[in-house]
Amino acid sequence: MVNGNLRKGHAVVLGAGTMGSGIAALLASIGWRVHLLDQGDIAAQALQRLQQSGAFYQPQDAARITPGDVNADLDCVRDADWVVEAIIEQIEPKRALWRQVAERVNPDAVLSSNTSGLGIAEIALALPEPMRRRFLGTHFFNPPRVMRLLELIPTEDTDPDLTVRFTTFAERLLGKRVVLAKDRPGFITTRIGVYAMMQALVSAIQHGITPEEADLLLGTLVGRPRSGVFRLTDLVGLDIADNIIRNQKERLPDDAYIQSLETPPLWRALIEQGRLGEKAGAGFYRREGKEILALDYATLEYRPRIEPNLPIDPSLSRAPYAERLPALLNLPDPYGAFFREAFLKPLAYGAAVMPDVAYDIPSLDMAMRLGYNWELGVFETWDALGEAGRDALQTLRLPEEPATLRALRTAGLKTFYATKGASRLYFEPRDEQGDYTPLMTPQFFVRLDDLAHAGRVLDETPECRVIDLGDDVACVEFRTKANVLTPSLMEFLLAFLERAERAHVGVVIGNQGRMFSAGFNLNLFLEYIAREDWAGMERGLSLLQTLSQRIRYCGVPVVAAVHGYALGGGLEVVLPCVHVHAHVDAGLGLPEASVGLIPAGGGTTLMTRRALQSLPPEADPLPHLRAPFLTLAYGKRSSNAFDAYTLGFLRERDTLCWNIDRLLYEAKQHVLALSRAGYRPPEPTPILATGVNGYSRLMMEVHWMHQAGQISDHDRLIAEKIAFVMTGGDLRDAVPMPEAHFHALERQVFLELCQTEKTVARIRHMLETGKPLRN
Repeated sequence: MVNGNLRKGHAVVLGAGTMGSGIAALLASIGWRVHLLDQGDIAAQALQRLQQSGAFYQPQDAARITPGDVNADLDCVRDADWVVEAIIEQIEPKRALWRQVAERVNPDAVLSSNTSGLGIAEIALALPEPMRRRFLGTHFFNPPRVMRLLELIPTEDTDPDLTVRFTTFAERLLGKRVVLAKDRPGFITTRIGVYAMMQALVSAIQHGITPEEADLLLGTLVGRPRSGVFRLTDLVGLDIADNIIRNQKERLPDDAYIQSLETPPLWRALIEQGRLGEKAGAGFYRREGKEILALDYATLEYRPRIEPNLPIDPSLSRAPYAERLPALLNLPDPYGAFFREAFLKPLAYGAAVMPDVAYDIPSLDMAMRLGYNWELGVFETWDALGEAGRDALQTLRLPEEPATLRALRTAGLKTFYATKGASRLYFEPRDEQGDYTPLMTPQFFVRLDDLAHAGRVLDETPECRVIDLGDDVACVEFRTKANVLTPSLMEFLLAFLERAERAHVGVVIGNQGRMFSAGFNLNLFLEYIAREDWAGMERGLSLLQTLSQRIRYCGVPVVAAVHGYALGGGLEVVLPCVHVHAHVDAGLGLPEASVGLIPAGGGTTLMTRRALQSLPPEADPLPHLRAPFLTLAYGKRSSNAFDAYTLGFLRERDTLCWNIDRLLYEAKQHVLALSRAGYRPPEPTPILATGVNGYSRLMMEVHWMHQAGQISDHDRLIAEKIAFVMTGGDLRDAVPMPEAHFHALERQVFLELCQTEKTVARIRHMLETGKPLRN
């Protein structure tokens, strides 16, 4: 039976196209056994493509997938826990396949059709009535492993308990945020998203806005992906978008917005000529070698891309969202006219169809945020627009006034979301008006901003915030750009950890930015170098080393909740934590070598300690040092959290989180478990310094790397310095040495490298380009 604890199940995926094979890879990655079925050898070919594209967390995950022929191997559904069909988006082929499944499937299996908008109840007619209680719709987004949203569509016949159990399973083990959508054409995301895409295309062509200009105006400026609208259409496929629009026009005869949407002649011309987007090599854009060409509407020929030169203040992109939108609404025509139509009409449409497709406003907003990577959902955007948005809407010719906007106005309210004390509220339309109702969020989906609004901030600076997670557990949240470490942030954290031993049962270090931490602020190092302030630089390094020790030896458990990237100094904050709870997609690394440096905030010392801490008394330590040495010398970072175990950044006792929204809640549970078990911090113990003998043996490795052309002369110098620290310096004999000895070597070597021209060049190149320089 599928539930939130079923980590080892059996799934049968019917259809080995992009979505079916992606779902199979996701299930295999979480530990499920999967049969992937399609016609002939299509599934076997799909499995090969998955392996070549790195679709799995670990290469060995692919072994859990058994490809097969749907005609010969369908009996495998007899012992399946879940059968998910993901074949062509047409009702009749889906029904025909489900009739065959119904003859074989076991009585406890969950059954689902993966579709972006077909009627789930219509598909279910192929099944006997009792079997329909186990049937629902699943709308995964591509790629299934990466995209966080899962639209779940139960029918009137679906067992409500099954919906609850499958939601728990999808959120806990598949890493999804589940939004329940109504069984209406297009559900939430396709219904609104494809309308938004087509309306923008129509408006751009009508007003003579080039693809480049439209993609700029509807991209990151409005908190949406850089692909904008024309690039997004190429990715989706013109034929697929056209099929969806035609299907919706047919199935939604009373939808005035959909019926009023007329595709332009050039749209049909591109489809007839086979210019269907990226998969066909051409659509609104075409790539020729390294150059990307854009479509000329008049000639339907491709021309070199033209950098948009719009009447927009360059500082607008850095302005708060609520300031950006009114400025864009008031652009001079034709840009303003285009933006008002392309941006506001889809928002009006979302407000109009909300009661038809979603169970409440927050569900619709979350679906659009996560399904399309919008910064704000439909109603959150209306709140950000305020009066300016409502005034601009009056200038547009709409098929009808959105009922939800009318209900808000009738209720005498201004915004769809509000706060009352510590509670967050949302507007719930009822009949012709409505009122606010509390926004209930499951306890395991912790939002730090919500806790802050509820008055749970314990301490705060511009760079860091401490929030009460409840049960006497505090969360330290970095708030700098890219969550980089600065001296003042580290001093704040040191002082807080001292207080935490008296005031809290434990601490979580985590945040909800784009990454855990990009490391120490490199600009500060350049400033130290420019001033030749070597004493100031050493104080900064010493501060990070002291923080590392304070975390390791803190009297209460300190747990790191890691997501995104934890790099350099950021990882040096993670490594000393008693426990690390990492999101599966987290990238951990000590890439200091790429900027001409070594980990000198305790990272090299801790990697050495980990390599040697379980060494038997008579064992040769050098084979144990080799792997971490190479990791540091090459500046490796993990591709995901599984890879981080291999590189030694995560220990066997550290744990993984599949759902990033559960990360802080689960990290808190680890703190509480350690506290209840009577946590005692480790005692300081020496680290074996292998001395000149260990150094000379590691240097043989460096020599081979250099001779093979794997590293440059400067890389060789950095590797020599790393070896010098890891082996404890120029000690004649192998002898245990205190951490302070290794920390002093870290600082010494770091300062020496900062005084080389090539290291300075690497730091500057990284800051200017974001890419490493191999000089």
